[in-house]
Amino acid sequence: MARPLSLITWSLGLILVFVGERFFGEGSGLRWPATGLGVLFAVVALANRARSLGGSAQQRTVMARLVLFYGAGLLGLALYFAATMGGIESESMDIALRTAWPIALLCGTLPALAMERSLLSMAGSDQLEVRRLFEAGNAGLAIGLATAWLFALNWVASETDERIDLRTVRNLVPSGQTLEMARNLDEEVTVTLFFPPANDVLELIEPYFDDLDAAGANLVVQRKDRDMHPGLAKELRARKNGVVVFTKGEEHEQVRLDVDPKKARSKLKKLDKNVQTKLNKVSRDPRVAYLVTGHGERSTSPKEDDPPGLKGAKEVLKQLNYKVKNLGLKEGLSEDVPDDATLVIVAGPRNPMLPQELESLVRYLEGGGSMMLMVDPDVEEDPELDPLLELLGVTVSNTTLAHASKYVALTRRKGDRSILYSNRVTSHDSTTLLTKLTTKGNVVFPVTGALDKREGAKAKKDGGADVTFTMRTLAGTFADANDNREMDGTEEKKVYNLTAAVELADTEGTGEGGRAIVTADADVISDLLFSRVPMNQNWFGEATLWLEGEVLLAGEVSDIEDTPMLHTKDSDKLWFYGTTAFVPLLLIGFGAGVNRRRRRTA
Repeated sequence: MARPLSLITWSLGLILVFVGERFFGEGSGLRWPATGLGVLFAVVALANRARSLGGSAQQRTVMARLVLFYGAGLLGLALYFAATMGGIESESMDIALRTAWPIALLCGTLPALAMERSLLSMAGSDQLEVRRLFEAGNAGLAIGLATAWLFALNWVASETDERIDLRTVRNLVPSGQTLEMARNLDEEVTVTLFFPPANDVLELIEPYFDDLDAAGANLVVQRKDRDMHPGLAKELRARKNGVVVFTKGEEHEQVRLDVDPKKARSKLKKLDKNVQTKLNKVSRDPRVAYLVTGHGERSTSPKEDDPPGLKGAKEVLKQLNYKVKNLGLKEGLSEDVPDDATLVIVAGPRNPMLPQELESLVRYLEGGGSMMLMVDPDVEEDPELDPLLELLGVTVSNTTLAHASKYVALTRRKGDRSILYSNRVTSHDSTTLLTKLTTKGNVVFPVTGALDKREGAKAKKDGGADVTFTMRTLAGTFADANDNREMDGTEEKKVYNLTAAVELADTEGTGEGGRAIVTADADVISDLLFSRVPMNQNWFGEATLWLEGEVLLAGEVSDIEDTPMLHTKDSDKLWFYGTTAFVPLLLIGFGAGVNRRRRRTA
């Protein structure tokens, strides 16, 4: 019974069938002799084990299992011949046979061979170890089923013929904002993709630009190989393949990628952002944003002891096709704001301005200018901005706001209670995007005061200003008068105004009044948190466009880069109690349940 006859004949039979079908094949005179002899050997293996069914009870149990496996293997051979001999008209039946025969052959052969090998190790033994034999057969069957599953998965993949990209760069689609930019192009812009044919990077970006092409009537996308069109490449200044060129008239802007997917990966993550930047440059006239300096304001090049800088905000302005310049006494602020100013940003002055400088800023706003005024509440000396604030019809409280539980846990100390966040946004043209994104995140205000409407201020129709408060604090915020980050004394919880959009009356006869965005937090666009909080970037970009008189249509930058996580007090509580209490209790409960079940079984 423990002789290797069945093992040898079955293995030899399968080898002969393989040689006859694969080496000789159809049309060869040796095909059927080899295949037929192989099938005969397989039948001999089955018959040899079937003869042993008349032995002891143990022997019959083992042999019955072996006969079953050998029978499944022979069934697999039969299904193979049925699938390859032809004559099957039904396509579904043909697919079923071609899928079933390798599964049957594997699930019969592997467990049979495993049991035969285990049986040989028991030669000379008085009794068969039935359990060990069955475990060997089950192991072989498991391997056969796993392999058959791979066959089936491979067949499904080949039939669906769909590419699944599991790399870092995925979901490469234009954002809603980019699509709106393409739809609203006033003049034709041509986008030329310089890539060789059948390039992996080209395959990744083609759907992105196809969507843009379909969205904008004035946006035309074309694909060119630089080596095949050297004249066009020279005209568009494309020195090599792997670049995307945006062209309007004589203006050309490039997004440099690469033809190698590994080298292009990091650049593809910022494709949507770069496309917006280049579209802005070729489709919008250049603009100039002036940063007021000389009074301790935030700047784009802060020194060691200065407050956080505005490098991130400068990048957003460059993306919107702004050139950023400084504006102080030596640049002539005491005389007037330069005529080329599209936007003036006053970012948290900590020292008073000269009266002549304030007069220049007031004249600029009265003449239809645009300003972003950010007041720093945490200053030792009053910056004396009353002339500006009176014109805008708002007041600013220098008392820092705080919250006992809803704050950003930046240093995990009590001082973090002044780092507020909020998603309470008012419907306004300067917050269209934020209104749609309130469920995705919050705008963070590192150290902020409160805004309010100035008593007795005139409305725009009466020659004054219309003030709309666009963002408010969450409920439970208090004004921390003694700076101890605790609510005590006469301090009370309520909702405070954080940002305001102001429209001035046209008092100079220029045809349009000035506009301003006012906030009581100078760090809302500073590098302290700006690069880590996409909602702050969205707020700044949208507010800037509103100041120009342009409404940012709904959409956000499609950025595939990982965004650093900011922990809030509430989320930290959830993680703390979840890891220290819930998970251990869950494990203890599971262990108690298993232990109780074992006792019942015993």
